[in-house]
Amino acid sequence: MAGPFASSSRHLPSWRFIFGAARGGPCTGPIPRESALRIGIFGGASDVQCKAVAREAAALGADTLFIEPDALDRGLPLSMLDGQSYYLGEPVDDLRGFYLRSIPAPYVPSLEHEGEFVLYEDWFTTFMHTRERASYFVAWLLQLAHRGVTLVNGPHAASVMQYKPFQLHALRSLGARVPRTLISNDPAAIRAFHASVKDVIYKPIMGGAVTRVLDDEALERLEDVTASPVIFQERAPGDDLRVMLVGDELVSCVAIETPEQHLDFRADPIYSGGGASYREVRLPESVQRFCREAARACGLTFAGIDIKHQGDAWVFLELNSSPIYLDVELKLGHPISRAIARSVVEGARAVRSR
Repeated sequence: MAGPFASSSRHLPSWRFIFGAARGGPCTGPIPRESALRIGIFGGASDVQCKAVAREAAALGADTLFIEPDALDRGLPLSMLDGQSYYLGEPVDDLRGFYLRSIPAPYVPSLEHEGEFVLYEDWFTTFMHTRERASYFVAWLLQLAHRGVTLVNGPHAASVMQYKPFQLHALRSLGARVPRTLISNDPAAIRAFHASVKDVIYKPIMGGAVTRVLDDEALERLEDVTASPVIFQERAPGDDLRVMLVGDELVSCVAIETPEQHLDFRADPIYSGGGASYREVRLPESVQRFCREAARACGLTFAGIDIKHQGDAWVFLELNSSPIYLDVELKLGHPISRAIARSVVEGARAVRSR
């Protein structure tokens, strides 16, 4: 994908003219009906997780079309003609099921200058292009959802799941145990919360940064938080569990183990480098029920659920609509890709038979 360092000069005329003439216009004939079932994956053909799902779909008798997330960045032809969708000039409305690995999002273009990220001069044009590209994909997905096409997961759920406060609300309303939480930009409220809870961590509302400890140094910088609210939580001790749920099937539950303990295992270079080990964990029926109910409440067919476990305490942290799982699958043989592919393929067959 073209990143924030890419030049935007080639896009400038099309933005000024609101994209002008379409490149490689759409086919205008009737949409062909393939005898073989096809599904789509919104994700790169080189993405190992996407390839794993495609292999499992093939085993179930379905071909896969990859919708590359950087297709519009590269100027490849995508079109909608009177409600019909075309990808690379070919009609794709025969696809009745999709796995959504990633949905492009707009980004603010920047470059590094003296150790700091700053906007470059032509940032507005590039940002507007990234916004329009993302809007095209989201509009396409909303159209598919409106038609009743199987989406794992749909854009509504994927969008909502960005907002961690909503996840906590959904979990709390079900009766699941969650950490004591303050979401605030008020330094006085944050200091009072810290005085009451003692061991506090913090993280952004929409993600994008690892979890950190609210230590003395961070407490001295609380005036910075007035610009935007931050999530502050009581630190939950114990093992890091990751649950994979597809529909009502709990496909995998593991404890993530690395040589050193980290506040956020994602920051551990052993984990990010693929060196973590995993231990299978059996969840009590009551915790399994909370997992299923939480996924349903958030509209997720496929969910990664993070839990902290110590003794009899099972503390829910968050849900992820597109979790990374392939390392667990390869090391423990948990059939996560197969479960995702089955959900998409069976859903697509049901839609096609209507």
